[in-house]
Amino acid sequence: MRSYGGGAASPAVAVAASIREAADSLMRAAASGERPRHTCSRGTDRVIRMLSIGTKDDAHAHASDQDLKVVSIVGFGGLGKTTLAITVLDMLKKQFGCSAFICVGSTPNLTRTFEKILVEFDKKYKQVDMARWDIEQFGNELHEFLTDKRYFIVVDDIWDVESWKAIRYALKDNNCGSRIIMTTRNFEVATKAGEVYRLKPLSHGNSKKLFYKRIQSHKGESVDGVSDELSSKIIDKCGGIPLAIIAIASLLVERPYDDWSKVYDSIGFVNGDNTTKILSYSYYDLPSYLKPCLLHLSIFPEDNILGKKSVIWMWIGEGFVHLEKEDGSLFEAGERYFNELVNRSMIQMMKDRYDRFTQWFRIHDIVFDLISKLSRDENFVTFLGSMEQHASPDSLRREKNTSMPRSDSKVRRLAVKNHHVQRIREDTMDMPEVMRSLNIFDSEIEVMAPLHSFRVCRVLNIENCYVPNSLKHIGKLLHLKYLEISDTPVDELPKEIGHLKSLQTLYLKKTGLDELPPAVCLLTQLMCLVAVGFRRLPADRMGSLTSLEDLRLDSVVGRNATEDLVVALGKLTRLRVATITFSEELDENLQKALVQSLCNLQELRELVLPSTGSPQQGANAWEDWETPRQLRQLLILCIILSRLPRWINRSSLPCLCSLSVNVYTVEKQDLDNLARLPELTYLELRGSSWPPGYTVGKDGFRNLRFCDVDTALKFPLGAMPRLEELRFSVHAGYYSWVVKDVPLEQFPTKDEIEDLDLGLDNLLSLEEVNVEVNFSGATAAEVQEVEAMVTRVVENRPNRPTIQVDRAYQQNMVSDEHRVVLVSTYLLKKYV
Repeated sequence: MRSYGGGAASPAVAVAASIREAADSLMRAAASGERPRHTCSRGTDRVIRMLSIGTKDDAHAHASDQDLKVVSIVGFGGLGKTTLAITVLDMLKKQFGCSAFICVGSTPNLTRTFEKILVEFDKKYKQVDMARWDIEQFGNELHEFLTDKRYFIVVDDIWDVESWKAIRYALKDNNCGSRIIMTTRNFEVATKAGEVYRLKPLSHGNSKKLFYKRIQSHKGESVDGVSDELSSKIIDKCGGIPLAIIAIASLLVERPYDDWSKVYDSIGFVNGDNTTKILSYSYYDLPSYLKPCLLHLSIFPEDNILGKKSVIWMWIGEGFVHLEKEDGSLFEAGERYFNELVNRSMIQMMKDRYDRFTQWFRIHDIVFDLISKLSRDENFVTFLGSMEQHASPDSLRREKNTSMPRSDSKVRRLAVKNHHVQRIREDTMDMPEVMRSLNIFDSEIEVMAPLHSFRVCRVLNIENCYVPNSLKHIGKLLHLKYLEISDTPVDELPKEIGHLKSLQTLYLKKTGLDELPPAVCLLTQLMCLVAVGFRRLPADRMGSLTSLEDLRLDSVVGRNATEDLVVALGKLTRLRVATITFSEELDENLQKALVQSLCNLQELRELVLPSTGSPQQGANAWEDWETPRQLRQLLILCIILSRLPRWINRSSLPCLCSLSVNVYTVEKQDLDNLARLPELTYLELRGSSWPPGYTVGKDGFRNLRFCDVDTALKFPLGAMPRLEELRFSVHAGYYSWVVKDVPLEQFPTKDEIEDLDLGLDNLLSLEEVNVEVNFSGATAAEVQEVEAMVTRVVENRPNRPTIQVDRAYQQNMVSDEHRVVLVSTYLLKKYV
């Protein structure tokens, strides 16, 4: 919501007005025949209208705006309900105090759902141990947290009325103007939620546009070499279902046009919903090396948001990833597998508004149902879940043998999901000594077979569980290649963990332990080490982990540990990814030693140094870093450099995709250098002193999608053609100050860009804009003038991105008399 301008309306009324404004802009766009650029699914305008009140009586409207409003989106699978809900959430979430998106699924785990809601609403809950909370405790916490909050939440994929009732009860109606969107396939559930929006299939014309957009044609026209009749037949069989259209287009996109008719004949279309048939054909069309990777994703809970890196390391542990060349990287081969599945539309990439640098993905529930069935039929995975928790071992074996008729139906991979029982007996698992993979999610199991009985296990993955199973004999799992224990308390990590000589990945997160044992440093084959939640690390021994490619440590505590780790890093010459949070201050000597170690890491692709507080003064040693040319991600947040290093240029970093750094002074030539980086997609540049404005060249920032800078940018026609999200600052006055003996000054933006004519309408892909008006050194009259300019700029936006305008540094406004003194001082320094 805009924080400038007067008015005494309540926050809830202001929110409702903003929602109605968004709806009005969409309706105006529709009336003019223009499709809003930021709208990625149908029905956006209608759902926004339903979320507003819109009564003729203003007084009554304002009272109604305070009420909680619930809208349900209903339709069968694959229509795009989730996409529509996320689009509306992204458009409106900044109008609310907190927002969340959570998936529930057909086998709901409500305690896990409530935990996700709290974490989405406020990241502070990540630090809270909620493993033993029950439904009542979660409900009480949510009620208390939401007491005075104006919130917006999407509750996705509800299957039954009871689950909805439990979630709705926990989401407090606090008369603050909150909003809920619920999506479901079940019309009965939808009618319990308030107003209902029934999502319909695409028209033939829109189906055709979507099909050819994926085929990479232009303006929805047919491609050369394919008859319009054949294309129309294929599109018609998709029934207007976006998932089916995208799936079959992804299937055909790499094929010669002569093969399209063969594919059409082979799928075996029927009258009705062909989505599953198309996806099934797509699965059998996969190369042999991709099929186990896709089936493996069925081990995870339904509707989970998954991290790309951890899944690829699991594939490596399972033995699914193979090198074409002996000297290649298994992880990079796994990345190619992953990208192929994305390109074939079998998995969907996701954005995380809190973590833009981690790649997340999900599996559509129709795809998930398909691969779960195939995994059962092929005895690839055996599942135990909430539906089986009251069954006897005999009935479980009968069910398993019925679903897996093969004579060799031993349990190779076991996935236990949302399972709350006293015990899982060994005979239920059919010979644990042949089990290759054990995965337990969101479960509570009082007694189960000891871990050392799984003698040939290659993958052991326990997430968000209460499983009081000792790790005392884990050293006997000599074939173990992947070990993950996250959000699960364990009694100890014994020194026998050093016996796991085949271990490639060790992922330990919030285990309740304070120390990572030194024995971990005996794992000479370890390629990935992730340690989250430990206060003590064997930093002095980590230099022996010379096979490491991926190192992620969330807290390095103590001066000695910091010094030891900085030195050890220089010995890990195979490192591709380094994400390290230093809790101690990095003084000049430590920074110099760190840069020396980084010079040894010529395989490095990603360097992330998060901040735990105010950034420290950067040392001159950073200018001496000999950066690896293949560096793709650089985030240095714990220090602030005097200026952008010279090596940030297209010659030294031709592959750089993501950059986030802090500097004192940004100059025009720095922005010129950044504009020439050919692969840059994400830029977050914090600076104290900037040029008052910068005009983006037509050939600069060609691949940039996210831009966050502290000055105003001017965009000529054709500039930043892919930019989706823009954050920038407008400086209202002249201001000078000193930071750590460094004199700095900032000039008004309007002196550089007349009337703040920024050319936002030339950004054809723009979806979201955040403008910060910096009041430092400005008088009341200058503030009024600049805010009037900003209002004109953001309201004149024919491409209709969502807009937010914020005020900053209001305490640094000056009187007219003080303004005269500042200007006089500046002129004296400049000309005398």
